Amino acid sequence: MRRVLERIARLVLTYVVLYAVTWVVIGLTLRGDYSFTEDTGLGSGMFVIVGGPTLLLALLAGPAHTQMDVTTFRAALAFPMVFFAWPLVGAGAPEPLVFQVLCQIAFAAYLMPAPLVPENWTPKPR
Repeated sequence: MRRVLERIARLVLTYVVLYAVTWVVIGLTLRGDYSFTEDTGLGSGMFVIVGGPTLLLALLAGPAHTQMDVTTFRAALAFPMVFFAWPLVGAGAPEPLVFQVLCQIAFAAYLMPAPLVPENWTPKPR
């Protein structure tokens, strides 16, 4: 049980850090009427709309994947995660959407711990 909770904590921490780095990059590259702090503040507010559903999907899909290999699972999960970036379609510049989509793909394809609940794991003896 401890091992599963560690993997869940790693999943959440990895996504939150990746999301924060993504919005720092957006704040640094976006040129417009808003300052860096306003851009990153917008990103932290967008976490509820973009990051929350992404984490929920990863947490729900992780234990459900038992009949496909990890690569297929990651590819199948990348599209729904990219869909959660839809609120950024209305942004005045393309950078927020492009970088957020790249963030979602990087998380699903490379950084998300998969499988979340290993099928063949046994508790380590103490």
